[in-house]
Amino acid sequence: MVELLAPGGSVEMVEAVFRAGADSVYSGVKGWSRRSKKYEMGDEELKKAVNIAHDYGGYLRAAVNAMPKAGEERMFVERLDFLYSIGIDAIILNDIGLMRITEERYPDLKIVASIGASILNKEEALLYKESGADMFVADCKMSIEEMMEIKAYTGMGVEVLIHANTDFTYLGRCWMSSYKALRYEDLDGKAYYIGSPNRGGVCFRPCLFDWRLSGEEIYASHFQLPNDMFLLLDEIPEMIRRGVDCLKIQGREYSISLIHDLVGVYRRFIDEFAERGEVDVEAYRGELRELAEKRDAERLKRTLELMKVARGKANEI
Repeated sequence: MVELLAPGGSVEMVEAVFRAGADSVYSGVKGWSRRSKKYEMGDEELKKAVNIAHDYGGYLRAAVNAMPKAGEERMFVERLDFLYSIGIDAIILNDIGLMRITEERYPDLKIVASIGASILNKEEALLYKESGADMFVADCKMSIEEMMEIKAYTGMGVEVLIHANTDFTYLGRCWMSSYKALRYEDLDGKAYYIGSPNRGGVCFRPCLFDWRLSGEEIYASHFQLPNDMFLLLDEIPEMIRRGVDCLKIQGREYSISLIHDLVGVYRRFIDEFAERGEVDVEAYRGELRELAEKRDAERLKRTLELMKVARGKANEI
């Protein structure tokens, strides 16, 4: 049966999504994942999250998918030892070096190659497989044929985003935010770069600013670069038939009620397909449309907050 993976931006969200029917949850380790520290977890929160997951018979993945600074390997090992000691079921990484450390130290710990690894072909996937990765997250632009080719060639599990956003580049390969604004902080000894999700901080979403293309004249103005949200539905039955292993919902920064409801809709959709071998897609489309409107409103509010920080008009991220 396909795994339904949900976000856990707080202990309360972890509880809510398991209650809604998630099979597993991923939570960011403070200072080490591709989100603001507001939506990451400290040690005590991670312990609580693991206990909740296991009480529900589910799993908890720890996101440690920010690119490390040189010299932080020892700090990573300390984090890894702690995560293993509290019973984390899997770890999400995108750095090959950290994968090798994890594989050598805890060969029984499942490793997921993050969307930040931006794996695009079977040979690249094989490199991560040889470094210890058991599963990879497929980029939003990847076709199901490409996913299945990689799975057949490497034996890796396939994780697909069913709620996320597209990118005008490939997810994990955009550095635009850090050119717009970048601020360094020391977070308990960990280098934390606000403005660069690839280095552990939040993305300021500069692609959604008001852009203009100019030279000798203004060729275009008042436009945004592609960064569209999506909720997959029609594609899910075929993904399950073809052998996709995990369906992932992004959203650590959204409200608990919204993510709870999203997980609930997808849970019912997947269960109906599993029971009947088919599903009435139209019966779910209206529900998702309503949730998408709420999601878009929350995302717009968050985007405006981030833009203020990028322009130096606010500090809270």
